[in-house]
Amino acid sequence: MGVWVMGHVLKRSCCLVTLGILCFACSGCASPGPATPSFVAMPGKGKSFELFQRDDQYCQSSAQRAIGYQSPGEAANQTTVSGAAVGTALGAVAGAAIGSMSGNMGTGAALGAGTGLVAGTAIGAGNGEVSGGSLQARYDTVYAQCMTAKGNRIGAPYIAEPVYVSPPPYYWGPRYYFSYGW
Repeated sequence: MGVWVMGHVLKRSCCLVTLGILCFACSGCASPGPATPSFVAMPGKGKSFELFQRDDQYCQSSAQRAIGYQSPGEAANQTTVSGAAVGTALGAVAGAAIGSMSGNMGTGAALGAGTGLVAGTAIGAGNGEVSGGSLQARYDTVYAQCMTAKGNRIGAPYIAEPVYVSPPPYYWGPRYYFSYGW
């Protein structure tokens, strides 16, 4: 009975790990495009549209050069995947260590790898967002400086207005008047 249960758990864990690897392999096929400006640029006063387009192409290639021809989306994906891989490895080692104390090192390693995969992916996704955002900010800065230097206009970034919520009105409930007769 004990061998059957352990074999069943190990089989299920291997299926889950294989499914996780398959998902990562498929997600690796998605390729984000190159960095583009995240704001609007308009031609300067008296500037033709053809000249503006040439300025735009030059400034975009200049900004791409500044970030090393990397894509912010690709940088975010790489950081997420590396976080998942590290989490899986650490989880497997920790699970094997804990499982060896109870005599089920393989099961412990599989469960630890699954847990590490989930935790590593969550942490890697947060780090990936930061690394992609950093590249995009650098790209936007170089592009804006270049376009401004060539006499074009840059739209102001959108700043969300704060939303103020007033507290609810005080409600004291229904008033009951008790008449004591005096």
